[in-house]
Amino acid sequence: MTLPSRLLIKSSLICLLVGVLLGALILINKALNIDPEIWGLLPVHIELMIFGWIIQFTLGVAYWILPRYLKGEARGNRLPAYLMVLLFNLGIWLMVFAELTEAGDYIHLVARGLEFSAVVLFISLHWKRIVSFNKNRH
Repeated sequence: MTLPSRLLIKSSLICLLVGVLLGALILINKALNIDPEIWGLLPVHIELMIFGWIIQFTLGVAYWILPRYLKGEARGNRLPAYLMVLLFNLGIWLMVFAELTEAGDYIHLVARGLEFSAVVLFISLHWKRIVSFNKNRH
């Protein structure tokens, strides 16, 4: 498995762990009514579980499993792949920071922009691999 895939999958598992812990804390608070402020962690929990775990895990597995180039480096230049990992994780953790500190909408927009640019970069990395795969076989 390639390093960008491993980084995405390991990062997603960290987000899963933190997200589950936050979810457990929210659930315990719901039962015992410890502090109403704990409900403020719900957007962080959702961010970590959906973007941090599910989407990031999917991107990591897809990077590894999608068709490879038949000639040259199997998955192309790895630098954009590392940039994709960095942008996506920066977006996730910036969004978590923005939710925890109640930062303005500008920080939320920047975080979503980082995540979106990482997904666009992912698509650009794979589009040529997917479209050209069957063309070389004829």
